[in-house]
Amino acid sequence: MTAIQDDAVEAAFATTQPRHVDLARALMQDIRNGKPPVGALLPTEAELCETWNLSRYAVRQAVQKLCNLGMISRQAGVGTRVIADRPQTRYVQSMDTLSDLVRYAQGTTLQVSARKTIQADEAHAALLQGSPGAKWLHIAGVRHGGDAAIEPIALVDIYVDKAYSQLPGLAKTLDTPVYTMVEEQYGIRMTRVEQEVQGWLIEGEQARTLQVKSGSAGLRIIRTYFVRDKAIVVTTGIHPASRFSYSTTFQLTQTAG
Repeated sequence: MTAIQDDAVEAAFATTQPRHVDLARALMQDIRNGKPPVGALLPTEAELCETWNLSRYAVRQAVQKLCNLGMISRQAGVGTRVIADRPQTRYVQSMDTLSDLVRYAQGTTLQVSARKTIQADEAHAALLQGSPGAKWLHIAGVRHGGDAAIEPIALVDIYVDKAYSQLPGLAKTLDTPVYTMVEEQYGIRMTRVEQEVQGWLIEGEQARTLQVKSGSAGLRIIRTYFVRDKAIVVTTGIHPASRFSYSTTFQLTQTAG
């Protein structure tokens, strides 16, 4: 394992109770030894509970740690399947405020593969919350983490309303969010961002570009940036589930009563 993977393993096991750690480490070692091999199922929760004399909750805690390391995946009605024999690199996106969107893009790079003006058809109009026939600048590319040599994070499509599409800063490699480029170029401020997260099946050319098996599970994240009630920028990102984690924190306040 690399030093990064070692750190990820230690972080995953650092705060758990000893019996949870024992089970998680034992399962990880078994997987490394090919028992079970990649593609096979782990023993059931009930079997692990009986073998290790642990509660179902404790077993789930241990199994979740291997899920977090990208070594196994759980599917209702099927079981827990081994998907890798070593911890996998995962990009974790954590957001508390809208300003975190800027930090996310600054910690990554978008390698632009295509840029052209399109005329929205019915499907595009629904995605862009606009009218069929409207013109948009379409930017397509692949997003990478800090090291472009590592597997890509996401396939990205960005749409900019034609009226706001003259952006001198556009280049083959982008490390700044396009919506901030629009704000700076046109002297406007986005007033609202809507986000939708969808389950996604990565197949065909998308799978080849993202370097995953066709049919792999993924997430599609759609963000729509508004100035008042008008959508100005829309971005979509398709992320391999085994390589991406998304975290949001909501600060709760107490009310009197």
